[in-house]
Amino acid sequence: MTAMITFLLLAALVLAPFGVVAVVATVSHRDGSLRLQSRQFRIAAPFVGRLYDDGNDHVHDADARRVGHELDAIRTRFEEHPVWPSPGVFGERR
Repeated sequence: MTAMITFLLLAALVLAPFGVVAVVATVSHRDGSLRLQSRQFRIAAPFVGRLYDDGNDHVHDADARRVGHELDAIRTRFEEHPVWPSPGVFGERR
């Protein structure tokens, strides 16, 4: 009797994830929510960004994005402080 109950509990534990997936899939197709799309899981690498073109209109080249970001940073820095920073020491020090 104990072996039978143990077997049924183990079978329920093994089959439970499949039941959860079936319920979520049924609900998502019925409501139109919880739709999984491939563009939700973009593959990216450190210091590079996205590794493939996902069809959007923004820049997909990692170097072009980096250069654009650096140019924006330089532009905004000179908008706030329009002169190059000085070393802080004027004249000759002895």
